[in-house]
Amino acid sequence: MKIVEWYGLGAFGLPMASRSVGSGYTVRAGNERGRVGELVAGGGLEATADGRGTPIVALCLPSATEVLDVVRGLGTAAFVVDFSSHDPRAAKEAAGLLGERGIGYVDCPVSGSPELARDGRLTGYLGAREGELDEDVRAFVENICGHLFWTGGIGQGQAMKLVNQIIHLGNVLVLGEGFELARQTGLAPATVLDALAVSSGASRMLERFGRQMLDDVHPRRFSARLARKDIGNALGLAPDLPVASLVQERLAALVDAGYGEDNFTRLAKRPAGPR
Repeated sequence: MKIVEWYGLGAFGLPMASRSVGSGYTVRAGNERGRVGELVAGGGLEATADGRGTPIVALCLPSATEVLDVVRGLGTAAFVVDFSSHDPRAAKEAAGLLGERGIGYVDCPVSGSPELARDGRLTGYLGAREGELDEDVRAFVENICGHLFWTGGIGQGQAMKLVNQIIHLGNVLVLGEGFELARQTGLAPATVLDALAVSSGASRMLERFGRQMLDDVHPRRFSARLARKDIGNALGLAPDLPVASLVQERLAALVDAGYGEDNFTRLAKRPAGPR
């Protein structure tokens, strides 16, 4: 099964789809939204291209609303692989709607970066048990995800992604507090970074974003608005999460102040005022 219909050609979806094109899949855009021109320039097809064949449908959309909109309007499909990040309840609803039409579904939200997406080295959280997926579907997912975790049943992939989001966004908030103390006490940024890298305060977030955060530079990779959506989904499942609640409060303030499309690392500092 080498035909893929792709919905969601954004920061992650485009390099994932392009990776599939480069691996020999025939990939066509599911609609005209997103960076369709870039997909076509790299060998993909427009949404208006010949639609013959029964494709794997890949979703990499911003929220459950968009996922369910596509699912409700979907025509023929062999299987739906949902790389979007939303919540377990929406995954189960999508699976139920598709199951009524005899179409399979698995949630597989991903973690990583656009560069890892391009190279097929994302971490994927599959809402399935090992051995449950058709070999063609598994091969498609494994081509994109260098690390793949079988988390259980439908929706468990979304649950695992939310666990990751709470930890890594909470880490950014804590880093921001540490960096603010460093600033107020006059520590040199280079000293802070070098010392923390070999101390108990080391973390992946420090490694990836520490320098940028200390310099108050936030090139967009994952927006504050989408981060707020993820933390809101986590709190919808488990409201009594104090750190997540603080993260959500800070992200909401960023969005309200006009910084919603900035990188999520801005949550490390309170916005000075409306943009």
